Amino acid sequence: MIEYKQYDKSYEAEVLEVFLEAFRYYPLFYGIFEGTFKTEQKLQSFYEQSLTSIFRATIRKDRCYIGFLDGRVVDVVILEAPTDKPIGFFDYLVSGMPGIFLKLGLKKTFQYLDLSERTEVVVKSIKEPRWHLYFLAVSPKHQKEGLGTDAIRNFVIPMVKENNGNLITVTTNSEKNVKFYQDNGFTLVEEERLDFNGKVFGNWTFRMDLKE
Repeated sequence: MIEYKQYDKSYEAEVLEVFLEAFRYYPLFYGIFEGTFKTEQKLQSFYEQSLTSIFRATIRKDRCYIGFLDGRVVDVVILEAPTDKPIGFFDYLVSGMPGIFLKLGLKKTFQYLDLSERTEVVVKSIKEPRWHLYFLAVSPKHQKEGLGTDAIRNFVIPMVKENNGNLITVTTNSEKNVKFYQDNGFTLVEEERLDFNGKVFGNWTFRMDLKE
């Protein structure tokens, strides 16, 4: 049985290990930068630095929870409540973004931040108060064991209901995740194709209404 706890910095090393491994090769964080760096090693280094920065910036404003199995971190859930303030440039700035500037360049960094904003345009157009599932990261060592489903059904949904929430949204850029969210009660709102420097990838927005 998975035990969930609210994140604190003492777990950062374990959480980042799960977070980085879960999103390795994910289109938005990795795929669009393939070919940008001269070596695979430099690409891997950039990926780890940028995703660490994204994680630290996100948890400055949003709610992070970690799932434990047999005393080890196996999944990470980051949720934005309707009352949470949006993540801003300052959050990225104090979370390691200057290092990203140096590796990617100022122009491409701002293009990437703009791309990240575009992935959320549809979900932000939803006017009802919503809880947004920003990240659901499951350790690759435990994928296909039902941990993602457990996180949604036995943690996310009950917590949102306990806080009188009626709507959960989520976006994904990975086509393999589409069936997963549909199987777990989400309804597809919109499917898009987004462009970043000539590379095109999918963007799927979902919602789950909890009103009975």
